Amino acid sequence: MELHIPGGTSAGSETLTLTSGQIGPQEEEFFGQSHCHWLAAAMSCMTGWELVGVKLYYPDQGWTAVHTAVATPDGAVLDIYGRHDSLDAFAERYRRLTGLEVEVRRLPREDLFHDHLTSTDPSLIDDPLWWTRTDPDRRMPALYQHYARLVLTKAGYEVPEHCRPAPKPDANEKHTPAPSGTTATTTTPAGGTPAMSSIEEIRAVLAGSNEQAEGVLGALTQASQAAAEIQGRLDSVAGGSSQAPVQEALGLYAELRDTVDRLVGMVTAARTAVETYAASL
Repeated sequence: MELHIPGGTSAGSETLTLTSGQIGPQEEEFFGQSHCHWLAAAMSCMTGWELVGVKLYYPDQGWTAVHTAVATPDGAVLDIYGRHDSLDAFAERYRRLTGLEVEVRRLPREDLFHDHLTSTDPSLIDDPLWWTRTDPDRRMPALYQHYARLVLTKAGYEVPEHCRPAPKPDANEKHTPAPSGTTATTTTPAGGTPAMSSIEEIRAVLAGSNEQAEGVLGALTQASQAAAEIQGRLDSVAGGSSQAPVQEALGLYAELRDTVDRLVGMVTAARTAVETYAASL
């Protein structure tokens, strides 16, 4: 995924490309010097672990909040750079890197908003899923979830079962009913479709719906590209014409592209919502 960071990271990069399943320099810069708070919030939401905040003392501006991580149950600190054995070891890393005074402490979510996220809507303070609701790019919550799981597993911690990606259903596999001990009695709601109560069944259906959504997104993208090509051809041969039919056609194709782009945004938002729901089961 290619990301544009308005204002750049603290290292100065305005564009970064992240690669799924990989934690390299670009991922470290994005989640270490731009979006550490969101990554830490995602890990905290998944595990229930406390947040850890880092402040540095700059002689010309005083104490400044610069980073957020999570505290693990065994006393370590975890962020995009990996596992740090203790709060003291975590603080010492920043002393060596910056040569400044460092304050590291466990951080209630309220303090995260007041000290680290001053530009984020304060009405989200009481929402543990706030990190899924701050960016108009609806790919971002899925991105945060992916890297939260990756950081946890690379450091040797187990991702809670309810936060693991739903398995993709095998179209050729015959359905085997779950043992009676894991599946409650189903009822038939209005419409005649039996309700599923097995979590794995529900996750499989959700994963299947998101696979179908990928096809919808592909078709919409092709439609947008085709409309753009048509619009470009018309504009090249008749864009300067004052005849109403030509201008109407150009306007309609422009409107079509805007509509398709809105549909892409809606489908993308729906996919992210489904993934967030699946992760919460």
